[in-house]
Amino acid sequence: MKRLSTLLFALLSLAACVAFAQTMGSGTRETPADSPDAMFVQQAGMSGSAELELSRLAIRQAQSADVRKFAEDMVREHERNNRELETIAAHENIAPPKTIDDEHAQLRAQLSVMHGSDFDRAYMDAMRSDHEKLAVLLRSSQATVSTPELRRYITSTLPVVQDHLQMAESVHLE
Repeated sequence: MKRLSTLLFALLSLAACVAFAQTMGSGTRETPADSPDAMFVQQAGMSGSAELELSRLAIRQAQSADVRKFAEDMVREHERNNRELETIAAHENIAPPKTIDDEHAQLRAQLSVMHGSDFDRAYMDAMRSDHEKLAVLLRSSQATVSTPELRRYITSTLPVVQDHLQMAESVHLE
């Protein structure tokens, strides 16, 4: 009987510990979605994802070899950059964006039915515009993000985005 009581007590204690752990979570809290850090991750993440999707489309549909080369560079660099931002977001308990924004989804739909020089021109216009907007976001977020990791990300990413903008401006269209 004593053995049964001890076993029952141990099982109840274990159940109480499990219930307590489930209510307490992992000890980390998700960053609120309206915080400057979360809003930055959402905006920068959607921008990076959109540029990646549009560039993959450009690899398939561009007429100009220069546009295709630019798109290949964007895919390679934005894949790396997006992974870095996702790693920081996970470390800071910030939910990364799951999809691109409506504006970029509409642009993707428009570009998907275009070909030749019309596609090249529209894609490169979008890349110039997106990189300009991303540079503004990065500069304005330097003072608002609260974590050293996000500040480091911004400091290292801004020159790359400015370089991409210069590359986009120098692409020769036929």
